[in-house]
Amino acid sequence: MNSSALCSFVVAVCLVMVCYSPMAANGEKGLAEKMCMESLEYKDACLMLLKQADPKIVNAENVDELAEAILEWAVAKAKDAQAFLKGLAQVDNKKAIVQCANFDYDGVVASFKSALEEYKDDPQTASYDAKVAGDGPAGCDRGLASENINNPAITALNSQISTLSKLAFRIVSKIK
Repeated sequence: MNSSALCSFVVAVCLVMVCYSPMAANGEKGLAEKMCMESLEYKDACLMLLKQADPKIVNAENVDELAEAILEWAVAKAKDAQAFLKGLAQVDNKKAIVQCANFDYDGVVASFKSALEEYKDDPQTASYDAKVAGDGPAGCDRGLASENINNPAITALNSQISTLSKLAFRIVSKIK
């Protein structure tokens, strides 16, 4: 196969993947994507985050399904983020990183877990807990800034968790 044929084949495969991705199916926006589009403040970050999302999130057909899927994902991402930070704290034992890994992200994980446990019976408290989960990344960022620590990986992680907190809050707030 010559290089132009190979290039054409790769472009065709990419187009097929884009056209048949869950977010592009039928040309319609999914419920999760619509929720992202409602906020100008974090729309782009939210849409980028959804590109990594579990298909349960992208394919959710109602707010209850979406809330459960988002909160399950939020718990998993928060645990992964905390594990990353704890590993980093073992290598770089700076006070701010240790605080991020333990205190700040203990709160993130606990808040998302509480929201997941409560959303069916008490959506108002669950939405509050989802929003409070965003306090951990903010506290982590403040701690890093106070020690003049510039770590793009932690900054990106905090941004993702903060966006996930805002999205979870928005979705759970819509449960009736």
